[in-house]
Amino acid sequence: MKLRYRIHLPGILFILLTVFVGLAAAQRPNNLVVWSFGVLLALILVSGVVGSSMMRKLQVRRLEVRRAAAGEPLELRYVVENRSRRRSAFALQVREVDARGRPLAFPMLAAQSFGWINRVGPGASQACDAVLWPATRGVIDLRRIRITSRFPFGFNDRAMDLDHPHRIVVQPRTHPVREEMFRAVTTGGPGGFGISRRPGVGEDFYSVREFKPGDSIRQIAWKRSGISEDPLVIQRSMSCPPRLRVVVDLSREPGDLRFDAGSGVSAGDLEERAITMAASLASAAEQHGVEFGLTVLGVDVPSIPVRRGAWHRERVLTALSVIDLSHPRKPRTPPEPGDEERCSLVVVHPAGIDPDLLPDRAWHYSATRIDQVLDLESRSASRGESRSPVPVGEVLA
Repeated sequence: MKLRYRIHLPGILFILLTVFVGLAAAQRPNNLVVWSFGVLLALILVSGVVGSSMMRKLQVRRLEVRRAAAGEPLELRYVVENRSRRRSAFALQVREVDARGRPLAFPMLAAQSFGWINRVGPGASQACDAVLWPATRGVIDLRRIRITSRFPFGFNDRAMDLDHPHRIVVQPRTHPVREEMFRAVTTGGPGGFGISRRPGVGEDFYSVREFKPGDSIRQIAWKRSGISEDPLVIQRSMSCPPRLRVVVDLSREPGDLRFDAGSGVSAGDLEERAITMAASLASAAEQHGVEFGLTVLGVDVPSIPVRRGAWHRERVLTALSVIDLSHPRKPRTPPEPGDEERCSLVVVHPAGIDPDLLPDRAWHYSATRIDQVLDLESRSASRGESRSPVPVGEVLA
């Protein structure tokens, strides 16, 4: 932790004014000129001593950020603590800087704001917020926090950097999926509603067992009970919700993708669109109570089993967030889920569709038709808000 000084234009002008007054006082030691020179020197001295002593008693920490998503404001909250027992701290500015002390800069980020605190009393703490705007998915490595003040006269900055490393995973942007397309994918074929091998509260017959205290009279099998001394009840089977596995095909090198180069979209943009489509499908599946999993071809991303729930969605979106498209691609190895995995397969391709990649029962979509797949104009596409499910594009059964 080192205190740094930086003089601004007002400070330079004030110092030049002090020098001119000092030269005038040396040439003609008039009482008024000497008194003015002393006041100017005192102001410079007070600015340096008061500002530096105030800054040395400050501590700042960043609160943990649990979630970030592309296209949404990322709020960073700081807590500034004044350890001085007598002095207050004024006009404090808090921002992120890199390891070299330069303003934080990531390709995914728009211009960042900074936190501002008017006053922190003696022995007190004060919180402030700064906002970052991640435009795309990825990882943001925060290194240092800089706290700055120009108090009391604004002649110069007193800045103090504190190492506070923290990594933030920015999840892909999500959009609503069209209702009719999502229903067609999840309710038809092997991924639709099924019957479990365990008893539950479904509607299909499972077995007959002896009556136990607490069983409803409506469950009694009267015809079977007539030929038995003890009453028998009917057990129903547990219903299985729809299951969906999303497969993202990133096995082709960007230079090998086939698409219209005159459309103004690059190969990297199409791959990002494919990731966005996969993230939107996973979010829509979680919202509708559908079990879902993820497989990414061509990169080192472990296959995620079929589950459901908000935490499982976070796991899938995080896996999509950390995909590094700059690495060379691995040869295509189509996933081979076991026979016990009953689920619909949805394959998302960056450009041209290859129907031979997976069995005939798979649904194939291309990122070149993302406007037919996702409702890009809807503003209710983010987490926690009600939204309509997914439109999905070009389909090959």
